[in-house]
Amino acid sequence: MMKPVVSLIVLTLFLTGCSLAPNKPNMSNAVSWEVYQEQALALENYLLTGKVGIRSAEDSNSATLTWAQNGHEFDIRLKGPLGQGAAAISGDQYYATLEIPNEPPLQAATPEELLDLRLGWALPVREAQYWIKGIPAPGSTYDATFDDNKLATLQQQGWDITYDRYLEQANQTLPGKVVFTRGELVITIIVRSWQKSG
Repeated sequence: MMKPVVSLIVLTLFLTGCSLAPNKPNMSNAVSWEVYQEQALALENYLLTGKVGIRSAEDSNSATLTWAQNGHEFDIRLKGPLGQGAAAISGDQYYATLEIPNEPPLQAATPEELLDLRLGWALPVREAQYWIKGIPAPGSTYDATFDDNKLATLQQQGWDITYDRYLEQANQTLPGKVVFTRGELVITIIVRSWQKSG
């Protein structure tokens, strides 16, 4: 007579244990990695706002960030970087211009050259326009790990990139926190909003 009672207790404990187990991501609702890449590549025109933190061997600072990307053209504005008050870097695949208040504009072939020359740190903007969307830059090899069919880590062109958070914005899933590391340089971008433009 005790067996049915024991069975009922075991079943109850099993069901209770299942209900207390941590919820795992529902993979059936996650798009495939191939579909994610297609959606991210299709987002060629966007406006990203948020904050950026820059930490190097010599210094550590933060700034507000506005990043407008229209195809190959970019316009990145920083407020408060390294005590400068404001800085704007714009250009395309052929040139870049850095503007700081009360100083003549600087021009160079790459944004990295200007950033390193004037601000003391550099992020490869042409590749980062892909990295910030959660996909590798085309044209070079990479290593990656995935979580729920989205990038968790990416290693490409000497950079280690970590995706700590994603947001549901602009009618798709996009990174909310991205950490770029190369040597002693760590650049952290925390996204407040994504908007489609153009």
